[in-house]
Amino acid sequence: MPETVVHFQIRMPPALHEQLASRAREDKNSLNALVVGFLRDAVDQHEASSANSKKDSPGATPPS
Repeated sequence: MPETVVHFQIRMPPALHEQLASRAREDKNSLNALVVGFLRDAVDQHEASSANSKKDSPGATPPS
């Protein structure tokens, strides 16, 4: 099944845009693919961190 395409605009300082564009060129990748990858990594890291903090919180059910 094809992915749904969602358009999203973001404002950023020109210097940051140039840094990202330069990195994308170095990686032989599009700016869009680079930013999507960064966002995916950040969400995955946040979810893993949230899962760990819930597991370690007082009152959490211990593993069986």
